[in-house]
Amino acid sequence: MEKRVLFATDVPFWQTSTGAEQRIFALHRFLKNEECDCAVFYLGKLDDTERQMVDQYGIEVFDCVSDEPPEKLVSRLRWYADATIHQARNWLFREKGATAVVDGPASLTLEDFEWPWAKTRFSETVQSYDPDCVIFEYIKMAYLVDALDQNQRNCTQCLVDTHDVLYRRAEQFFAHGFPHWLEIDREQEAGVLKKFDAVIAIQDKEAKTFSEMTDSMIPVITAGHAVDSDVDNEVSQKIGRPPKKIVVGYIGSKNFSNWQAIRQFLYCAWPTVVERNAATCELVIAGGICDWFDSDLDGKPILRSNVGADGKDEGDVYGPIENVKLLGRIDSIDEFYDQIDVVINPVEFGTGLKIKNAESLRFGKLLITTTNGFDGMPEATRLACMVVENVNEMGQAINSICNDLPSIRPMQELALQLSQTEFSESQAYSELKRYLES
Repeated sequence: MEKRVLFATDVPFWQTSTGAEQRIFALHRFLKNEECDCAVFYLGKLDDTERQMVDQYGIEVFDCVSDEPPEKLVSRLRWYADATIHQARNWLFREKGATAVVDGPASLTLEDFEWPWAKTRFSETVQSYDPDCVIFEYIKMAYLVDALDQNQRNCTQCLVDTHDVLYRRAEQFFAHGFPHWLEIDREQEAGVLKKFDAVIAIQDKEAKTFSEMTDSMIPVITAGHAVDSDVDNEVSQKIGRPPKKIVVGYIGSKNFSNWQAIRQFLYCAWPTVVERNAATCELVIAGGICDWFDSDLDGKPILRSNVGADGKDEGDVYGPIENVKLLGRIDSIDEFYDQIDVVINPVEFGTGLKIKNAESLRFGKLLITTTNGFDGMPEATRLACMVVENVNEMGQAINSICNDLPSIRPMQELALQLSQTEFSESQAYSELKRYLES
């Protein structure tokens, strides 16, 4: 498939530290494997470490920051005004967004993501790179479509990779009392989607929603997630005898749906698990979410009764929590999965596809997840999962595993097998491949 594909994003996906980054990285890897010529218009500046990283992965990046204002006085004044307003709005969200849990949610709008100078840079990049197709990551990059002149627009297919139905995601965050990074309603999102030649949904149910939102005027493609199959043999060798001690794992980036999930689990389910299986069960937590935990002098996690600014707990102390270890941010994902047997995902709200679920199967781990967490997963993977309604049922599931250790190994083997079929590139990206080839 000889195509020139340009990704337009402000997500440093080569870091693969969040689900969104892993999803874009996997999509880029697939297109490279299909012998597409791929490049990235990155709305940001690469430091030396990131430059080495993208070079290592063979990712061609046009990084884009406005280091210098225009020469003309009027344009320069407008440049400074736009930059100041944009930075102020982002600062206000970072400083006050978390406290909106009390005061009422306050988020950024699509206009807050628009950098006027980025349009010029993007048009110049399209002119020089001459892509057949541009994949815009999230609708917040949609304003760049307007930067293309008529000839560029006629010659270039513009696709938006949605990741989520954002208006529904925002509604869910607000309903649970948390701020969402974007304030948007259904009508606004539908209007932005209609700018594109095609919409990429991450799961079939959301593809149907997008088709309804756009009145079936433009193609909607389902492109899920593909795991890296290169390490499957190594993972298979690590699946051995039933463990003598169950190590449960949770990994998550620093966002409010993850924070709500792990807090509820630790409050409601984990004490009962420890009470019954103190000598045979441990919980390991990794990722950016660890930044929002406090610890006592012995390193044991502490929670408090209320969430305050920046997600930190405030109020009455709850803890220390027994049989829990915080790994923090990790350099290698293998470091996390090598020391656990079971993965939990107690998420209560959110849309899209939970990339951490697909990742857990790829590492041959038994997955225990809520119905919300399982949403968007291929139905066949249910055979390698324990799907529960709430965190209390999740605690009961862990107790049952502790009482039946031999049952873990066949579930792990099945998880690895299903990841190879249900999250293969051919399965995940077949619709996208057909669209690009046509």
